[in-house]
Amino acid sequence: MSDERFDRAVAVMAAEMSIRGLLGSACRELVHLLDARACAISRVIGDLLVSLDEHTITGRPIGHGHEYLISDFPLTREVVESGEPRWVSRLDEDAEENEATLLSKLGFESLLMVCLPTSDACWGLLELYTEHGRFDEERAELAARYATQVGELLERLQPPVAP
Repeated sequence: MSDERFDRAVAVMAAEMSIRGLLGSACRELVHLLDARACAISRVIGDLLVSLDEHTITGRPIGHGHEYLISDFPLTREVVESGEPRWVSRLDEDAEENEATLLSKLGFESLLMVCLPTSDACWGLLELYTEHGRFDEERAELAARYATQVGELLERLQPPVAP
């Protein structure tokens, strides 16, 4: 992955003037940047994960507007709590059962989850999906770098919280 391609993806996203535009752009750019089939961005609200935006290569929706309890998905909880990327394939012998079941239901083989950080905490979750193959450390690191950029842009677009 060239730095030029990464920088172009960040520039496209940085041109957005709204949170909705930023999230949509981030999903689209990340799918292409990581050669994934789909990307979803969800907001972490306590123990709830609420899907806000998504992009798929096929145009088939994967769950926009759905909510999940983070406590039902141990691997997801690890990402939210540690801030470290995690990936799983439903073909892994030791795949976490709830994650593997959801992957099957959605029609994907592998999932890469990355914390979407802001200065406060894990604001949300980036979820990337593939139909064939697995994610690896290199793609996880690139997604984490990208998520950091998304987080910085989110903070610029969010209105300040009143005391």
